[in-house]
Amino acid sequence: MDIRTLFKRWPRFYYFIGMVFGPMFFTGMSAKSFLARFPTSGKILNIGSGPRVIARDVTNVDMTPYPGVDIIADATTVPFPDGSAARIISDNVLEHVHHPQQAVAEMYRLLEVGGVAYVATPFLYPFHSSPSDYQRWTKVGLETLFADFEVVDIGVRAGPFSALCAYACHLVGVIFSFGSPFLNSLFTNLSMFVLFPIKLPDLIFNHWPGAETMAAVLYIVVRKK
Repeated sequence: MDIRTLFKRWPRFYYFIGMVFGPMFFTGMSAKSFLARFPTSGKILNIGSGPRVIARDVTNVDMTPYPGVDIIADATTVPFPDGSAARIISDNVLEHVHHPQQAVAEMYRLLEVGGVAYVATPFLYPFHSSPSDYQRWTKVGLETLFADFEVVDIGVRAGPFSALCAYACHLVGVIFSFGSPFLNSLFTNLSMFVLFPIKLPDLIFNHWPGAETMAAVLYIVVRKK
């Protein structure tokens, strides 16, 4: 079992450790700030939520029955009627979906006209299985993926020094694992407790001109036309 999957059994501890010692310095728009910036009445879906509970009025949808998950479903087949959601969150999920275009089409189906979605995806980030990992997107790639929507906002969620930190941690895992997936996960995650300061310059560089060309994670906010 992957070390991160193990610790997801204790969501608050898992997300606290990830926020402080993980390689990502998230200063761009978050799911919570998205909800605050785009208030509206109606159903809110967090598709691919994992065990994270953002707010009580958010319905968590995930294919794994973690604590806090309300609906067990794949991101491409969510069991709600057309136009039933006012807002959708998909936070670092699409890279784990076999057919992301189908997941995006499902978001379009679920959203009411004028409804908005927040999607964060990795750009420069190493392979990470949950349960597997299939693709990455540039800024232009995200705009193309969501071509059927109106793009409201797009930017950097975690910047270039977060990418550098992530690759350094994963390099340690590769070097000391000797081909063992368990040791790779173990050493990658242990190294974060030593190497996490590498990400700190992103306090500035997440907002630096051109940061989107080498960012670890990008986000996009779209509206159904």
